[in-house]
Amino acid sequence: MQLFLAEIQGNLFELHTDEVNHCVRVLRKSVGDVIQFITGDGNLYEGSIVTITKKSVSGTWTKVQDQFGDVGYDLTIAIAPTKNMDRIEAFVEKAVEMGITRIVPIICDHSERKIVKTSRLKKIALSATKQSLKGALVQIDEPQSFDEFIRQPHENLCIAHCETDTSKTPLKHLLIPNSATTIMIGPEGDFSKSEILRATKAGAKPVHLGSSRLRTETAGLVAVAVVYDTLGK
Repeated sequence: MQLFLAEIQGNLFELHTDEVNHCVRVLRKSVGDVIQFITGDGNLYEGSIVTITKKSVSGTWTKVQDQFGDVGYDLTIAIAPTKNMDRIEAFVEKAVEMGITRIVPIICDHSERKIVKTSRLKKIALSATKQSLKGALVQIDEPQSFDEFIRQPHENLCIAHCETDTSKTPLKHLLIPNSATTIMIGPEGDFSKSEILRATKAGAKPVHLGSSRLRTETAGLVAVAVVYDTLGK
């Protein structure tokens, strides 16, 4: 299945500008052809091309499937951007493929990278969404500070850190069906002791992701995989 991103208005659809070249010049779609597309609302649509110009592809549509590719859970990963952007980009791609709702870059005491171009991450997320056959677009927030993030309300907030802590619980034991989960993943130098304390005071539950010491992006993927395996459909 070849998916496109489009917008719908009334009984008409129009492909996103970035999709036009691939549709017309690469795949050589023409008037009368039927294509499948998503809008980001979670559903799958099918459309018949009526008009093609240099900058647009539009036509009529019908809805094919509700909750297309829905994984059955609500997961937010708040992750410190890595110094090497290739690593955080790989995390975004694979996390979206498995199933995630929201990604929040958080700037921490030990963060080596404090600037993140979310436009690039959104493009990677869109490509992974279409590749893995999902109808909902992952929300990718602009970077925010650690303290700004923990001040927000969170339904089931967890923090994965490397400090010795006898209160740490395996992540899978803290997952609640039909409840949104948020997991905080620290930078290469881990969360500071002060951050861990502030997070737990804000209600975050300490979790461990196994006995190995993991890189930031690996820890993020392990967390997503645990949720995918435990709560996924």
